[in-house]
Amino acid sequence: MNNFLPINNKKIGILGAAKSGLAAAELAQEYGANVFISDIRKLSNIKIEDFEYELGKHSDKILKSDFIIKSPGIKNDTEIIKKIKDLSIPLISEIEFASWFTKSFIIAITGTNGKTTTIELLHSVLKQNGFDSYLGGNIGTPFSSNVLKEKNNLSKNKIFHVIELSSFQLDDIIFFKPNISILLNISPDHLDYHLNFKKYLNAKLKITMNQDTNCYAIFNERDIDCLHPTSNAKKINFNVSKNGNMYVKGEKIKLDIKNSLLKGLHNYENILSVFLASKLCGLDKNLILNSINLFNPLPHRMEKIKINCNNKFFNDSKATNLHATCAAIDTFDNKVILILGGIDKNNSSFNELNKYSDKINKIILYGESRHSIKKELQNYFDIYDYEKFEDAILKSIKIANPKDNILLSPACSSFDQFKSYEERGNFFKKIVMSNYDKN
Repeated sequence: MNNFLPINNKKIGILGAAKSGLAAAELAQEYGANVFISDIRKLSNIKIEDFEYELGKHSDKILKSDFIIKSPGIKNDTEIIKKIKDLSIPLISEIEFASWFTKSFIIAITGTNGKTTTIELLHSVLKQNGFDSYLGGNIGTPFSSNVLKEKNNLSKNKIFHVIELSSFQLDDIIFFKPNISILLNISPDHLDYHLNFKKYLNAKLKITMNQDTNCYAIFNERDIDCLHPTSNAKKINFNVSKNGNMYVKGEKIKLDIKNSLLKGLHNYENILSVFLASKLCGLDKNLILNSINLFNPLPHRMEKIKINCNNKFFNDSKATNLHATCAAIDTFDNKVILILGGIDKNNSSFNELNKYSDKINKIILYGESRHSIKKELQNYFDIYDYEKFEDAILKSIKIANPKDNILLSPACSSFDQFKSYEERGNFFKKIVMSNYDKN
């Protein structure tokens, strides 16, 4: 039983004034709560209207809250979190909070890699077939914003909330219960936040924590052999073999996706999970496949750059961990010039790349982690290393032989030289296209 409800006249603290925090504040205000927002950053570019707030500090005022909604990026070992826990003030995520105010159908997706492609694909399939689908969560639109939009929607159609969830968002759930959960894959990631893989895995498995026998959990059995201990969801396990065969509950199935622009075994896993979820929503097989085959891949995910030359350039800047980079390499037969680098946030063992010695011709390193990566790989590959990203890309263009595949799949975060993986990917495309325009 949710003892937090109703929230009318309750004091709700919002820790963090980013998009999800402000969206939660608006939803709380809609239901009559007294909201106080606190952010340790000064955030001069953010306008906070109609709320009491403080910026540049965390005073003790937020400690007077009945409960606190925490922004997902705030670590649990910060001073303000310790104070909150010492006082036993309930601490929840924005995802948890928003879920209290909707009775609509929820499909929630998590995983280390492929979340955004999968959630966009599922949303596209539902929309193309006439469903009212609200896309949100970690992908950009906060769940609270969509729930508020739903509240003001006069349509009588059934509404589907399709939500991408990070381990940060799942860490602080209590009652959140999706009708369908999807766990795509699990490999070490965000260990700078979770400290070890077990804690990271446990956060991911929380997506199934409150599911009962009326719910479904779709999961990739290659990486996941159990759900959360308290889950009672109906299990639908799947896997894709190395030769591309698809299996559901141990039985081979065939999907006609030869016309899909999503290539590679990792994308076949994404497609299969979307197919299974769409079937549970009542859609016909052929309608689902038609919609899948019409879907255009998202930028920065094995994005082929459109230029006229003898080489092929691929922007996979979204690959910020080694598992994603390996998935990208798996899509090629040979002749790969691999560009790695940035900040290795997981203390990865890059020796795993040694198994691709028959595919990778050369490796070009850049950025903060280039020296540690080079130590692991220099006995197995021809390696060039540069401090600046631009120099690394120009070198890849210079040494490329005809029909080489130049792959930016960094296996590291972008924050040593860029604000985001998107900025890194866009700069990569700009360098490549400008160079070939000159020629």
